[in-house]
Amino acid sequence: MSVEIKSDTIDVKGQKITLVSVRGGEEGIGTFTMGANARDGGMASLTKILYVGAEPVVSMICPNGGNKRSDKLMSLCQGFHGYDRKIYDALAVSFTRLNQGDSLTAGLRGIFSLLPDGVYTVYTSDYYPTDGNGAFFWGGYNTMHEVRGTAEVNNAYASGNVFKPCFLIPTQSLDYYSARGFNNALETVGSRLIQGIAYHVSGFHSALLKGHHGSVACVRANVPYKCAVIEKISDPYTERYAPVQSVKNESEDGTAEEQVEEQHIEPQIIEHEGITGFRSPSVKIPIELFPKDMLNIIISSLHEYKPQHFDVITAKLEAVRKKAVTNSVLPLDVLENSEQMPDTGMVESAYAISGLSDEELNCLLAGDVEYNGRVIVSPNFYASIVTACNYLQFTDLKRFVDFSIAIMDNPELSATHEYVAQRVMSQEKNAKLYTFFKSVVESGDMKYEKIINYANTFVERYAKKDRR
Repeated sequence: MSVEIKSDTIDVKGQKITLVSVRGGEEGIGTFTMGANARDGGMASLTKILYVGAEPVVSMICPNGGNKRSDKLMSLCQGFHGYDRKIYDALAVSFTRLNQGDSLTAGLRGIFSLLPDGVYTVYTSDYYPTDGNGAFFWGGYNTMHEVRGTAEVNNAYASGNVFKPCFLIPTQSLDYYSARGFNNALETVGSRLIQGIAYHVSGFHSALLKGHHGSVACVRANVPYKCAVIEKISDPYTERYAPVQSVKNESEDGTAEEQVEEQHIEPQIIEHEGITGFRSPSVKIPIELFPKDMLNIIISSLHEYKPQHFDVITAKLEAVRKKAVTNSVLPLDVLENSEQMPDTGMVESAYAISGLSDEELNCLLAGDVEYNGRVIVSPNFYASIVTACNYLQFTDLKRFVDFSIAIMDNPELSATHEYVAQRVMSQEKNAKLYTFFKSVVESGDMKYEKIINYANTFVERYAKKDRR
């Protein structure tokens, strides 16, 4: 049966969303669950595989019985050595067409045919070419380890917000990195419309299908790494709402005048019966806005299922690659720049809260978690400081530095000093932080005992950079 691909654009609260449905897809790119694996993760864990073609690419151990709130342990599969030529050519053609000005739906058509059946949204977004924890992504998955930010349900998702994934998982081994490929990409990234093609996998992380050398070049050239993103829509959601109440007020002539207003009283918030719509990380779409044929595909197709060539993929899991190349082969300045990029804590905090006013920050500095009778971030003070620091570091660097110094200079907030000091260590070139840490070192005051080691390290690094 031939692949049937349809696209449509809908409007959701003023936002244009592009939808693509796939029926009869080749199941060439996706994930599937193998089940419990006692050897890798224990019987309480589930193992998932990200595959491309007939090749297992990334092994993912999902703890706590596959709990969606738990981060996954990830690594490149030991036997992975690259995918077949047909898929490589399809990705190359799509990449070329996008950079020649084709629309997302037209340019990515060759890739859509490789996907499992379902409904997808496509859009462009800037990515940070890291694993979300300071390591450049390409060589960051050689050993099995927990990757923060890979839980399907994070704080932003659980609160009903939408967010755009922005960290990467490789689908090529670092064996394929070459100085020639890097130099060629370095010459062209400045003129490209799209730098990579990504397929969302879980949480804040997407698999990079095309553009690995370009990611290195973009970090070196300080060019935003813009990707065309494919994201499956399959999760149902239910909106919560406040009931509308009728309130009668008397007009000036004494007659009763009925007014309708929304009473946002938290104990009265109720949920609809059944689901409101379907969502992915970046979009929430009410049922009534879906084209009927696409809604039928979402309802009738599974969220995830094993591809027809499941046996071929699993047979290759026991193979072992001859070598595992690390990030050390990449240019040193690229690795250093990666360490300065936003991490999952910053991004998650930025999406989980809508904003922080100066008055709210002053309340936190005073040890309060409420402002005007409302919880600012969390009832837990330490969690509030952590989230506030992450949010400010991602959205407003000046306020982040001022807030961090105010915390570290207050002995009554000593429980948070070490965490805040760790966060500011990435701002090695900031003169205001240097002045503060230098005064910490020179004062010898015991109120700084938890941050004195960080202060010494910061001052030493700043002095070295200043001499360069």
